[in-house]
Amino acid sequence: MGIKEETAEGLDEILDMELQPLKRQRSNRSARSTASSARRRQHDDGCVTCLRGTLHCYNVCILIIGCAALGIGIWLLVTDFGARKVTPVVGNQLYEVTTYLLIAGGGAVALLAFCGCCGTIREDKCVLSFYGTTLAIVLIVLGVACGLAFFFRSELAGHIQGRMKQTLTLNYGVEVRTNAENKRLTDAWDAMQRQLQCCGVVGNFTSLEGYIYYSLNTKWITSQKSTNQKVPESCCSSGDVKICTGEADFNGPPRFFNSELFKQTNPFLYTNGCYDALIKYLQTYSAVVGTVAAVVPLFLVFGIIISFCLCSRVSGYGHDDEVDL
Repeated sequence: MGIKEETAEGLDEILDMELQPLKRQRSNRSARSTASSARRRQHDDGCVTCLRGTLHCYNVCILIIGCAALGIGIWLLVTDFGARKVTPVVGNQLYEVTTYLLIAGGGAVALLAFCGCCGTIREDKCVLSFYGTTLAIVLIVLGVACGLAFFFRSELAGHIQGRMKQTLTLNYGVEVRTNAENKRLTDAWDAMQRQLQCCGVVGNFTSLEGYIYYSLNTKWITSQKSTNQKVPESCCSSGDVKICTGEADFNGPPRFFNSELFKQTNPFLYTNGCYDALIKYLQTYSAVVGTVAAVVPLFLVFGIIISFCLCSRVSGYGHDDEVDL
């Protein structure tokens, strides 16, 4: 028995001596793996910190940009001759739709900036994914708005003048108390003439389609039973309204047109037609809408990239922890 025990102990010592290099190698490999994992974690922490700070700054910028786009859209909608007044005159809803898209996009961007801040602080993968995905949707909406704005700008002059003549002849000032469509068109014409300081359809004071169009071609003139108005009050600047509209004696327009004997200039009457001023107005503001809708998506692309990069870094920590174990 003693000999057997000594023999077994000898074998154990030999096995221990043979296994010690393997144990040391495994221990070294484990230490290197732990150190490598720590370095990766430290590097990832630095990347996450950098991405988090960048996303915070981006959210502040995008909040300002979103509020600016929202404000521009609301202003274009509610101004005296805004998008809702443009639609009845030109017979095209693209400008109004584009304005609503700009408002929706600007409001969504401003709201998402807050969500982005929350997701960045919490480093929540779901919130960051939602944030990036929604930014991509808003990017598409604003891209559509940009395309519609510039398409509308290029298609402006097609049928607007004919539409203006038709609505001024048949709808302006006719049964406005009982006919909602006529009321809407009358309000739109009045807002346009006040805003653009014009009167009638097209041309200057010598044109038959300028301010004199009211007296020659409209149903409105036949409905003026109790007054001698030749043009509506929306064709007048500040001053003597009766001289402007033709209710008071004045040797000039609008009571006298292109007369050699009565050539006095009416200082209170807009004598240029609205067509040219309307085209210029719509080209300017559709360019504004299109530019805003084109610039904002450039910032959104940057935010989408940052949010998904941060999301991938946050989701990668669980994998590193498994390797360390």
